[in-house]
Amino acid sequence: MTRLSRLPLLVLGLVLAIVCAGCAGTSAATAPGVLKVAWPSNPSSLDPQRGNSGSDHGVLFTLYDTLVSFTPETLEPAPGLAQSWDQSDPTALVLHLRRGVTFHDGTPFDAEAVRYNIERAQGELSNIQADVQAIAGIDVLDAHTVRLNLTAPDSSLLLTLADRAGMMISPTAAEQHGEAFERNPVGTGPWRFVEWQNGARVRVERFGDYWQQGLPHLDGITFTIMTDDSTAVNALRSGQQDFAFDPPPQDIGNLEESPGFDASVSPQLYQKIVYLDVAAPPFDDVRVRRALNLAINREQLLEVAHFGRGEVGWMPLPSAHWAYPEPLVPTYPFDPEQARSLLAEAGHTGGVDFPMIVYTDPTSIRLGEVLKYQLGKVGIRVDLIPTELTQGSSEFFNERRYPAMLSAWTGRPDPALTYKLMFTAEGYYNTGHVGTPGIDEALAAANAGADLAQRREGLGRLAATVADNALFVPLFFPASAAVYSDDVSGYQPSLLGKPKFTTVRIAR
Repeated sequence: MTRLSRLPLLVLGLVLAIVCAGCAGTSAATAPGVLKVAWPSNPSSLDPQRGNSGSDHGVLFTLYDTLVSFTPETLEPAPGLAQSWDQSDPTALVLHLRRGVTFHDGTPFDAEAVRYNIERAQGELSNIQADVQAIAGIDVLDAHTVRLNLTAPDSSLLLTLADRAGMMISPTAAEQHGEAFERNPVGTGPWRFVEWQNGARVRVERFGDYWQQGLPHLDGITFTIMTDDSTAVNALRSGQQDFAFDPPPQDIGNLEESPGFDASVSPQLYQKIVYLDVAAPPFDDVRVRRALNLAINREQLLEVAHFGRGEVGWMPLPSAHWAYPEPLVPTYPFDPEQARSLLAEAGHTGGVDFPMIVYTDPTSIRLGEVLKYQLGKVGIRVDLIPTELTQGSSEFFNERRYPAMLSAWTGRPDPALTYKLMFTAEGYYNTGHVGTPGIDEALAAANAGADLAQRREGLGRLAATVADNALFVPLFFPASAAVYSDDVSGYQPSLLGKPKFTTVRIAR
């Protein structure tokens, strides 16, 4: 964390402080309050099973606890709503649930609620069917014990339950509101829902009966939707906002030199990528997909778009991750001559044209323009389609209006889930739903046992298959950054790169 000096009180006025939960010597002046967060995108949904954007998580984590949690630094599984589990049978996962937990509407959290959630996640309206595909059935052993019966050994399921599939919603509220549940969300999380003004703000308030004693410390959080990240930084500087997540890269350095703020910069799984619809032309030809990868100078992209903060990405995992293959699988170095050769071999002697969605924030536009310039050098002509994040995700993944989208993969607690969602035929983020030989077999091998060495080998084969078939275009992993008032402390970044605010305090 970078410590920055204090703004004059005249400028700051009322300022917020975040203090680590449980830390000794908390000032008596520390008091609860409402944290004002500049958030970069409107949620796609507040129903965790039916949303489609990884940027939803910052809001979802306030409303919903997960069955399994994880350690921030290593993403190892940790107790959540399930206080313990048993995996002695490789084709079953037994969860021992916490007692005395209630949903925000007073509905008891118990084994029946878990069964309801899993079965709903497997339903036709769910966007996370692939997450729970391995679950063949659910047995309620008693009010606080549930057994998930698996079709085959799947060691990735545990951390899958630390993501959307493990976010527990109230069965009562879900039945009452039906498809309108996303506008009336009810979970067991540290805060409960107050309002969602579409495109403007989301407000949550403290849930007084939260099961973790002493938490949360905040009375509430207001997420103000600011899709223009420069606007978010200006609001932070002026004191209108207290916390900005992933501000523009150039502003991180400027804020480091300005009094009044703290900054946290850390590694993350979040990766800038180009999604491809491999069932649609021109990307139904693997030679075109390979040419696209070879035409990109990733080091230059990282430097121009993020001032070199982060690392170049060749696969869906950063080099610090335990599942990163050693030696590195074959990747695509910058080789424009080979790119031109592959295009000619594919019959595109005059080059190739395609439209690509790009988000409307300045950082994304700048990245898109540089990428367009690089690709144009080899005859790949890109028509950039600036689109707001939620709309762009829907138009690409659901409507399939465009063959490519410059976006990001926001990461998942277990790497097998990343491969499953992005590259299996059933995966939601595999827009064309095209199966690739070797993917399912390597995924099964990676999930067959809990031993990390065995899993790394299987995941390495997955990475090699993805690279050989050029199923997407990895670009780079920007460093995760958060900037907030210099009275703020206790913010705990994680390798997942998606903020949680449970341990936050605020003093006025």
